[in-house]
Amino acid sequence: MDIQKVDMADLELVKHFIGQVSAVDVLPNFNDQGKAEYKARVLPDIVTTFDTTRFQTLKVVCADEIVGFGALRDGNYLTHLFVSKSLQGQGIGKRLLSALLNTTDAKEISLRSSVNAVGFYESYGFEATGSEADFNGIRFVPMCLTR
Repeated sequence: MDIQKVDMADLELVKHFIGQVSAVDVLPNFNDQGKAEYKARVLPDIVTTFDTTRFQTLKVVCADEIVGFGALRDGNYLTHLFVSKSLQGQGIGKRLLSALLNTTDAKEISLRSSVNAVGFYESYGFEATGSEADFNGIRFVPMCLTR
């Protein structure tokens, strides 16, 4: 397993990977409106994370296959963190998150956690900053890590 920076050549593979993980881990937590919103806005927006002026974006590769992806915007907002369902619970997400956070000196990192990932972020030290919310059917919990 290797954590690497992404480049534009990875875009289609990353979009495919995120689509697969989202279908299993994210979309089942949304109503029909949330699923449509996610597919229409969130998935196509992955290309913005390849803007190296605003994002630190990393992938996890195992046996020449992308098994993890994460993006940190402006050094203080985690926009994406995905790990293949079959590899979750093995520390890959924490290693990827640590690698992303090591790219910034920010004292606070915020995110909107999928409802299924709240426990993961809490185990890393993030705390909920509000209750579960909904934006166009996309459920999330706002969270923050103070370092």
